Amino acid sequence: MSITNQSTSPAPVSVERCERLLTEMVSIPSVVGDATRAHQWVTARLRELGMTVSHYAVEGRKAPLVLGVLEGEGDAPGVLFDAHFDTVHARPDDWSHDPWGAVVEDGVLYGRGAVDSKGTHVAMLAALEALVASGAARGGPIYFMSDSDGEDGFRGAVLLADLGVSARVGTVFSAEATSNTGIEIAYPGISTWKVTAVGRTAHPTEPEKGINAITKIAKLVEAVDAGRLQTPAGTSSWFEPRVTLQAIRTLPGGGWTIPGRCDAVVSVMSPAGVTLPEVEASIEAFLRTLEQEDGDVRYELKVLPMGAGRLWLRPGESNPEAPGVKALEAAIQEVRGTAGEVRRFNGGWVDAVELMRTGPDGYGTPTVITFGPGDFEQAHQVDEHIALREVAQAADIYARVTLALLS
Repeated sequence: MSITNQSTSPAPVSVERCERLLTEMVSIPSVVGDATRAHQWVTARLRELGMTVSHYAVEGRKAPLVLGVLEGEGDAPGVLFDAHFDTVHARPDDWSHDPWGAVVEDGVLYGRGAVDSKGTHVAMLAALEALVASGAARGGPIYFMSDSDGEDGFRGAVLLADLGVSARVGTVFSAEATSNTGIEIAYPGISTWKVTAVGRTAHPTEPEKGINAITKIAKLVEAVDAGRLQTPAGTSSWFEPRVTLQAIRTLPGGGWTIPGRCDAVVSVMSPAGVTLPEVEASIEAFLRTLEQEDGDVRYELKVLPMGAGRLWLRPGESNPEAPGVKALEAAIQEVRGTAGEVRRFNGGWVDAVELMRTGPDGYGTPTVITFGPGDFEQAHQVDEHIALREVAQAADIYARVTLALLS
């Protein structure tokens, strides 16, 4: 595997080409859940590359997942580009530029999705254009997935496992911003739980006859805030478990009553090496302890499914010595002149983790790497923007690393 053969290395991607592609893409509103023609634009670009393109309906979404494949000359492990065309919403009145105007000032493009993650999406497309134009032989397939719910339930990626894609690829590049330096390889599992405090309803003129469920859920909140809910530590050197409270609500029962039930929503982030039953057992033990300390309350626990038939988003971790990681390190060094940083993912989760299966060494296959242009702190922000030069630089890196892996 080499990325130094200049006779077959793709030509550098121009900033102008990236500006044109990103301007077109950002100009198409594609807020998650809304009707959009963004998938049609992506389909056209992939077909221009010679890819065979299919659409797959995504549960609860008006736009489909787009999947393109470009076969290679052999059966070597392929490369999958994992991108999404959906974005979060934008209120035009909050912005100094039209969120879908794709305004360019001093080499910086402003628009919703510029960073998250149409900028990376375009870098991937431009990289494949350069790679195809180079005429370089490829020993395995190239897949390009563009999903319609990368901002929400990550339902689309589940389909790729059913389609057998994961068995044909060795490396997945996930489209999120890392400023062209971060090589992010570790992803926590995410589970969401509803805890219900069960007290006893009473008339507010006789509160002593009731057990106020709000008071009891407050004790749970205090205990969680004090760090008493300890979930399994797993095997990852990148993450520690994290527990956060997401919501509190009382159940309907009239406004003039001592509430007998109150819910809390608890989110748990779990490192690699942890299973969902282990998380559940740790929460159950915590709740039984609180019940014993209180004496009056009972707590009920229920996992809140994540959609697409999943009870949680599983953790995953790639081997830092995997060929995809080492090839990306080399490509960053060659294009930028500085080393990339192998680190954990900072954004929560990416849908490509759905494709990973943990091997005997504790690492997942295929190797899932998050890498891309832009400042992650710009994601979802007002006046979201990205430097076009950085998009072109990412395209050069993607083209080189793909050629290295498929040569």
